[in-house]
Amino acid sequence: MTAMALLTGCEPDEVKSGNPLTEAVLDASFTATTTDGNNFTVKSSDDSKIQYHTWKWISTGEGATKPANDLENIGTSAMNFTFPTPGTYVLRHRVVGRTGGTNSVTEQTFVITTSALGPNVIKSPNFENASDWTVLNISGGNKTAWTFNTGSATISGADGQKAIYQAVQVKKGTYKFDMNVAGPGSVNTWFEVYISATAPTPETDYSAGGKRLQLNTWAGCATAPFNGLLSVVGCGSSADVSGPTLTFDQDGTVYFLVKCGSTGDGKINTITVSDVKLQKLG
Repeated sequence: MTAMALLTGCEPDEVKSGNPLTEAVLDASFTATTTDGNNFTVKSSDDSKIQYHTWKWISTGEGATKPANDLENIGTSAMNFTFPTPGTYVLRHRVVGRTGGTNSVTEQTFVITTSALGPNVIKSPNFENASDWTVLNISGGNKTAWTFNTGSATISGADGQKAIYQAVQVKKGTYKFDMNVAGPGSVNTWFEVYISATAPTPETDYSAGGKRLQLNTWAGCATAPFNGLLSVVGCGSSADVSGPTLTFDQDGTVYFLVKCGSTGDGKINTITVSDVKLQKLG
């Protein structure tokens, strides 16, 4: 779902700090654009009469994260700002003239509905470098296989199961994770995501920390063609999977593992994975 932010503008009373100015009023208005609803690029006039710009954002609504420094900070006519958590924020812009100009101020209000995401800690999220991922043999010998493609990885086969995984570094806090999965439909097949501090062991099944997300033909998904985020096209009750967010109590190394298999007269056919993400919230 695309994050949305509501912007409103107004012109507050003139800021009294700074040098007294007498020149004609300068344009302090600014535009704000965003692609994700949390990170904004703001642009204002670069009039040569402007000596400097100051920017200040204030959290005003319930749940909003307070800025690290709520003082006015000197910047440029174009700046980037991140409002990290849902809430209402005010961004105030002031311009000061070069030679006795007027102290001009304008502001906009931002209503943020989602939490910002940090960098993706998954290495080669589209399998750009296959060596960033390790194949874990679990059971079934060569009856199942992972293939690394350009921009994706594919699991195929019948009876047996294999996994791919990598070790990643995380910080204390809550993370969101997901990936795109696509396939023609499977029979008697499971596809599961695990994230745990427990390292995988070759030729041994893996279930540390419990299932986070899954496809499961017995639970009613992946039986017909599918293509989308695993958190959307997957299935399972809260008792089966814990969902696409996970909180870590401390910094450390965890293992991000994707396991897939089929049993009896089942067939995985193919399940293709791309755009794997694990990102810190806020």
